[in-house]
Amino acid sequence: MIKKKLAHMDWKLLIPYFILSGIGILMVYSSSSYRAMTEYNNSEHFFYRQIVFAVLGMFSMFFISLLSNRFFKRKNIIHAALVLLFLVMFYLIVAGTSTKGARGWIYISSFGFQPAEFIKVVLIMYLALFISGNQAKIKDDFWQTIKKPGIVSLLAIALIFIQPDLGGAAIISFICLVLFLHSGIPLKYGVGVLGFIMASYFSLIALVKAFGDSIPLFQSYQMARITSFINPFADSQNSGYQVVNSYYALSRGGLFGVGIGESIQKSGYLPEAHTDFILSIIGEELGLLAIIVVLSIFFYMVYRMFRNGLKMKDPFAQLVCIGTGTMFLIQGVINIGGATGVMPLTGVTFPFVSYGGSSMLVSAVSIGIVNNMYINDQVAKEERLKK
Repeated sequence: MIKKKLAHMDWKLLIPYFILSGIGILMVYSSSSYRAMTEYNNSEHFFYRQIVFAVLGMFSMFFISLLSNRFFKRKNIIHAALVLLFLVMFYLIVAGTSTKGARGWIYISSFGFQPAEFIKVVLIMYLALFISGNQAKIKDDFWQTIKKPGIVSLLAIALIFIQPDLGGAAIISFICLVLFLHSGIPLKYGVGVLGFIMASYFSLIALVKAFGDSIPLFQSYQMARITSFINPFADSQNSGYQVVNSYYALSRGGLFGVGIGESIQKSGYLPEAHTDFILSIIGEELGLLAIIVVLSIFFYMVYRMFRNGLKMKDPFAQLVCIGTGTMFLIQGVINIGGATGVMPLTGVTFPFVSYGGSSMLVSAVSIGIVNNMYINDQVAKEERLKK
């Protein structure tokens, strides 16, 4: 059975994942060398860690790819994982250590991980299982049927928002919206919810313009990110500092870049050069063409997830692929938007390319789950043809 599964691996999905991971390892080394030497007296500090995360991610991806499809449909495991993650996030909000203004990290020795990253995957599995098992009820009485998963989704969004992690909350919001839309929700409700989200977003920007950073429930540094997005050059030495230096990096790189390792902006000008702004360093060192190549590979990988999902017979597998594709798509768009000044900075990394253990492992696990759904779909299709 394992040989049969290996024969049905979705290499059109896996090869882009491997390429992006390789690019990530190279660019994390280049973009983090100055900071690593300054803080740890070892220019390869982040580089070695990224290799470890990438290798662990690949092993996890292959292991998950070969699991039985029934494993992902076990309610008790998914529910237990959700409850555990909710408890951990509640603990972090109440008694967690603040890192970069947010209480979203758990540390084991010198390694830290973010439970909010893992809840994305678990929530996708939970919603996919619920929706696929209640499709008839959803069509008959949508609002009553989705009350329970709706409350669970809102709780997840609220716990991540309170940390505060606006980027994570936005990603999960869109995942939930897309999965509920795919469940059979009337189009007018979906359009209404999307309209509400967009109206809230632009209303927040209007409030910041009118009242500055004195808005309840938001930290001053979060408001500064929004004001810097509106006009980064108005305060280029403070709130707009990172965006302005991202512009400098992108403009300096031009079409072909200044050469690998030759970035100036990574030398203290972009504090998160190896995480939030790694695309800016790619643009500076390798040029606009390199960014286009990276984005083309990434968006093809996302397209492959949606394509696989829409072609699958199993509603659960279909929803898992679409939910995971949405997760990657929104995360990529938010990171690109922040680096180019099109959207406010939210601290969201670019999948597989940015430095980060939690992000790398969760992204690799997600690829493994989508690959698992594809493998089992192909095996089932092959068995149907034999009968």
